[in-house]
Amino acid sequence: MRKTIQKDFFIITYGPTKLFDITPKILNICKNVKKGFINIFSKGSTGALLILPRENQVIEQIEKELWNLIPVYGWKHPGNAYAHLRSSLISTSLNILVENGKLIIPENNGVFFLENQFTNARRRHIMITIIEKN
Repeated sequence: MRKTIQKDFFIITYGPTKLFDITPKILNICKNVKKGFINIFSKGSTGALLILPRENQVIEQIEKELWNLIPVYGWKHPGNAYAHLRSSLISTSLNILVENGKLIIPENNGVFFLENQFTNARRRHIMITIIEKN
């Protein structure tokens, strides 16, 4: 038998190409999960989710290299075509196994939200669905 739980949280972001470590919030939500998996979903069409090493050098390198992934300017669609394309390529959701309240990801890695929009402050909605095996 399986149990399904839905939890949400919000973060304030700025960007573009800024990464925000949401691992502590996710671990807090999953702390009582013995065995199962979670789906992490970023509501909206311009954010993205990644699993990355939790090292400043890596984070800074990714933020810098994202500028080369999809150019910001030159699109026929005015505004934020670049943000939609980055989000589509990287993804707005992740599925991660959980065991004894821990995410089954490489050691010293974390879950990051990527803000793709040019913005000073934006409230982002992150939805977590937990599927736990009883």
